Amino acid sequence: MNAGTGAILYEKNMHQPHYPASITKIATALYALNKVPGDLQVMIAADQDCVGTVTEEALRKSRYTLPAYLLIPGGSHIGIKKGEILSLQDLLYGMMLASGDDAANVIAKYAGGTVPQFMEEVNRYIRKIGCRNTVFYNPHGLHHPKQLTTAYDMAILTCEALKNPKFREIVKTVSYKRPKTNKQEASNLVQTNRLLRKGPYHYPKAIGVKTGYYSIAGSTLVAAACDGERTLIAVLLKTQERKDIFNDAKMMFETAFNQPKIQRVLFYKGPQAFVFENGNIPIKIGTYLKQDVALDYYPAEEPQVTCVLSWDEQVSLPVEKDQHVGDLLVRAHGKTVSAHPLYTQEAVHPTFVSQLQNLSKLDKSNVFLLKIIGASLLIAFFCFLVLQLKRRRK
Repeated sequence: MNAGTGAILYEKNMHQPHYPASITKIATALYALNKVPGDLQVMIAADQDCVGTVTEEALRKSRYTLPAYLLIPGGSHIGIKKGEILSLQDLLYGMMLASGDDAANVIAKYAGGTVPQFMEEVNRYIRKIGCRNTVFYNPHGLHHPKQLTTAYDMAILTCEALKNPKFREIVKTVSYKRPKTNKQEASNLVQTNRLLRKGPYHYPKAIGVKTGYYSIAGSTLVAAACDGERTLIAVLLKTQERKDIFNDAKMMFETAFNQPKIQRVLFYKGPQAFVFENGNIPIKIGTYLKQDVALDYYPAEEPQVTCVLSWDEQVSLPVEKDQHVGDLLVRAHGKTVSAHPLYTQEAVHPTFVSQLQNLSKLDKSNVFLLKIIGASLLIAFFCFLVLQLKRRRK
C-alpha cells in the first residue's frame, strides 16, 4: 500500500482474518501517542496487574475467560518488575524494538486507566480510521481466539501511525539504551525487525515497523520503506518461515520501487467539448486548454480518475477571448491532484436584450439608477411619437 495515497499495489487475501501476534503493538503505540502526546519523560510505575503471568494451559482451560492481557511465561518481555519505574519513552522503545509484552501492559494501563478500558478505546479508534475487520483484546498480541486482524486493516493502521513523527522515530531505531531504574541496571534494547539491522535481511530503504510471532499465528510483519517521494507499506500474516517475512517484504518493495513512472494524457491542449455557461451569460461559450492534461503514475498504482468542471460563477459580460473562466479538476485516490485553467475561444459582448436582462438583477441600492434609465426611455419614446406625428402632418 502507498502510505500517502492508500493505493493498493498488490494484494493476496487482504481481507482474510488472521491472528496478528505482536504487530498488535502498532495500535497500542499509535493510540497511546495520540492520547498522551505530551512529555514522554513522564515516569510510570509498573504494578502487579501489568506484569502478572498465567500459563497457556490455564488460559485454555478457562476458555480464555481470564484477563486477555495477562502475560505468559516465556513470552517476549523486557523484564519489568513490580514497582519498577520507567519513562513512557523507555516503555515505547521497549515495546516496539524488543517487543516487550510487559511494556505494552504498562503503557495501556497508564493511558487507559485500566488495560480493558484502554482496549475498548483502541477498538473504537481503529474502527474510526477504517479498520473494519480487526478486534484487539490485549495490547501486546499474545494469543486470544477472538483477536483477529487483516492485512488491509494493518496497512490502514500503519498509514495512520506513520503520520506521527515520534512513531516514525521509534520504529526505525535499531538499538536503544534503556537507562538504569530503581529495579534494574541499564540495558540495550535491540530491534527485532531484521530489515533495519545489518545482516542478510538488511534493506537500506526500510524505515520500520514491527514484527510478530506466535505459534498459532505464525510469523507476522508490517514493514515500511521509503524511496524518493514514495513510502510503501508491506503486511505479511501467517508466514511459516521467519526468514520469508523479510525476503518477501524486500521483494515486494523492490518490485514496486523499480517500476518507472508512466504518463497518461487525459485531454490534449486546444478546443474542448466543455462549454462555459452561467446565469450571467445568455449564450454558451466554447473553451480550450493551453496545455495537455496528463497524469503521471506508477503502473502498480494506476488510479481511478475523475474530472470535475469548476466554473467561475462571477464571470459576466463582456467576456474577452482567452479569458480564464474556470478549471478542469483532476481527482485520484479521492483527492484533487491537479487543476487546469479553461479559457474562452471567443469574445462575447453584451447585447441590448442582455443589458435589459441584467437590469432586472440589480439590487435595491440601484433603484435610483433604474429610475433614471426608465425616465430616459420614456422621454425617448415620447420624442419618437412626436416625430411620427410631425411626419404624418407633412
